[in-house]
Amino acid sequence: MFSISNYFTNFTTQKIAKTMNSNKTFIAFDGDAVRDTTNSNIGLFHQMAEWQKRYPNRFNFINIDSIDYMANHDDFVDENVKTFLFRQLEKADNLLVVVSRYTNPDSKWLNWMISRAVNRYHLPVVVAIDGVTEVTEETMKKWHDRFPAKIKKYIGRDSARMCYIPLMQTKVERALDYFGVRSQTYPWNSTTIY
Repeated sequence: MFSISNYFTNFTTQKIAKTMNSNKTFIAFDGDAVRDTTNSNIGLFHQMAEWQKRYPNRFNFINIDSIDYMANHDDFVDENVKTFLFRQLEKADNLLVVVSRYTNPDSKWLNWMISRAVNRYHLPVVVAIDGVTEVTEETMKKWHDRFPAKIKKYIGRDSARMCYIPLMQTKVERALDYFGVRSQTYPWNSTTIY
C-alpha cells in the first residue's frame, strides 16, 4: 500500500545514500619540506583534512593523520615508512594525487606511492591540480612539467587509469565518489579529463 510517509522515507534514504562517499581514498602529495607551511603542499593536505572534518559523509581519506606520523619520525628507516604506507594503501579504493606549483616531480616518496598504488593495488588515480578552475588539454600541457615522474611515465605508455580535475572541493568529491576498485569504475585511460 502506498503511503506518503513510506515514500518520503525511501526518497530521503536514497538521497542520503547518494551523498555518502564509501570509497576510501589515499592522498599522495609531495611531502618534501612538510614543515614549511607556506612553500609546500602541506596547506592543501590540511585543507582536505578540514573538508573531511566538515563533511564526513562526503570524504573518506584514510591517511589524513599520516602526515604528522611521517613528519615526526625522520629517524625511521625507509622500510618502516614503506610498511606503514603499504598498510594504508591496501585499504584504499582510489588514489588522490595532489599537484601544485610546489610539487617536485622527482619526489622519491610521491613517485613510490603512485607506483605502488597503480602496480600493486591497481587503484584508479585522480590527479587534482591546484590553482585551476577547469582542466583542458591546454591545462594538461601547461602542468605536464609539474606532474610526478611516474604520472608522466604512465601518460607516455598509457599504462594507468588516471583522470585529471581541478583541486576544488566539489570536483574532488565527485571524482572520488565515482572512481573506485570496489565498484570497478576506472578512468578510460591515462589522460582522462573528468
